[in-house]
Amino acid sequence: MTKTTPKYTILRGKVFWLNFKVPTAIYKQSNLSTQTIRLSLNTPEPDKAGSLAQLLTFKLKEYCRSTIAANIGKPALDKLIIDTMINLGEYSAQSIQRPALKVKALTISTAFEQYDNEMTKAELWRVKTRCDNNSDIANLIELIGDIQLSCINSSVCREYKSKLILYPLHRAKIAEIKKLNVIDLIASKKVYPTISITTVNNQIRKINSFFNWLVKQGLLTSNPMTGMKIKQKVSLKAARTSFSDSDISSIFSTAVFTEHEFLHDYQFWLPLLALYTGARLEELCQLYIADIKLYSKIPYFNIDDKHQEQHLKNNSSRRAIPIHPDLIELGFIQFVKQKIEHGEQKLFGYLVPQRQKYGHKPSQWFSKYKRRCGIDDNKKVFHSFRHTMVDSLKKIRAQDYEIKSLLGHQSGSVTHDIYGSIDTPIESIYSMLLGLSFKELTGKVKTWQ
Repeated sequence: MTKTTPKYTILRGKVFWLNFKVPTAIYKQSNLSTQTIRLSLNTPEPDKAGSLAQLLTFKLKEYCRSTIAANIGKPALDKLIIDTMINLGEYSAQSIQRPALKVKALTISTAFEQYDNEMTKAELWRVKTRCDNNSDIANLIELIGDIQLSCINSSVCREYKSKLILYPLHRAKIAEIKKLNVIDLIASKKVYPTISITTVNNQIRKINSFFNWLVKQGLLTSNPMTGMKIKQKVSLKAARTSFSDSDISSIFSTAVFTEHEFLHDYQFWLPLLALYTGARLEELCQLYIADIKLYSKIPYFNIDDKHQEQHLKNNSSRRAIPIHPDLIELGFIQFVKQKIEHGEQKLFGYLVPQRQKYGHKPSQWFSKYKRRCGIDDNKKVFHSFRHTMVDSLKKIRAQDYEIKSLLGHQSGSVTHDIYGSIDTPIESIYSMLLGLSFKELTGKVKTWQ
């Protein structure tokens, strides 16, 4: 009886080899010279060869699906196979002579251009994310040079980190620093403000992601940026803090709220909406009139991304937020009706996005406004309204799952985190909100006419 050759294999002598054919559509756009990938499976046993081939084929198909075809080359595919076989114990790391990576002529900037194109075409980056990545790569090149990928190692990464820690704060805005060469400035004994450790870590994180991509493309053998992040003692919670009762009273006691003396109506409504909903600034700024359900049994805000320019932080952000009765007493329904009468489609339709962020101008305004109110703590920002909501709900012993549903936080429930806050009835959230009122602190606010 003739033994059949397992799928995705060929028999050479007494040893089975992987026999993987790259999909034709991908092959035609790739950098591959041949469509078939063959490597020894290092076994004469058909069953074992079949299992190995199935696993390797799955990994190769996944790689081809997740990578732009033009960036697919044989070194990367070979590396994927070899690494998998080593992890399975089928190859010895010492016995493998890895294919030489053809990266000598490729520099950081040219490699990043490919990375940037792939992330953008795959719609994995928003405008702001793309700008941030380009800026951080520019800083990397400024600090260590536009070196060839073959020169990147742990020593270079340590050098980059040590210089990044000393990178000047607001360099482009300070004239006397802007005109100086940053390497000369770092080497000098000048005293100047530097970027925070949080900013350093954020930049290292983005460079680390880029280097991981280079490894997956077969352009680096390993990622020397791994482990470079600086450990911080300060907790994430300490980065922003809640407003005190005194802060809230000060915010809502100026002429902006008592006399309606403002330039834009968002300056009146956004702080009030944030106080009574705990919603993110961007979620409020991008609201459409159609997202405000005034005539439901329980009026609510529908936080969603149905419109093209709307963006959510994650799937759990998709939720319904009941409109608190205090907002209705302050004239919010009248405000919405006025927008409808003027033919407006959006609540704050005059806001212009900057790097896809509608909240940019309101955030800048509030930063200046809260200082006018005597709030100088840098940890107290517009997002502090969200923290204030959490602390207020905890004081009335609200259920944790209800708080998470209101705020659009991930709950740990697969259904909730994938499909949004649909598993918590709006009646439950509304009942929870009725336990809150900030009237004692916002009593001076003049009702909208």
